[in-house]
Amino acid sequence: MEKRTVAQAVIEVLQAAKQPMAISDITQAILDKNLYTFNAKEPTAIVRGAIERRCEGVNRKSSIEPKYFKKLPDGKYGLKNK
Repeated sequence: MEKRTVAQAVIEVLQAAKQPMAISDITQAILDKNLYTFNAKEPTAIVRGAIERRCEGVNRKSSIEPKYFKKLPDGKYGLKNK
């Protein structure tokens, strides 16, 4: 199995779901599908950080391009429209 980043695992989950998801649901799907091995007590925090670094409209010092995700008003995250 090739090693993927957390962001790549999130993209895979969101593409399969075909709808926006909450951080906790994204994290659980990554764990259930064994898409990434977290070496942390709080994998949800790792997933949130990975998403927000590449989320349009979220400007943090740690933000990086390209932006893959968007945050919806209900707090869920989805894939950014290309």
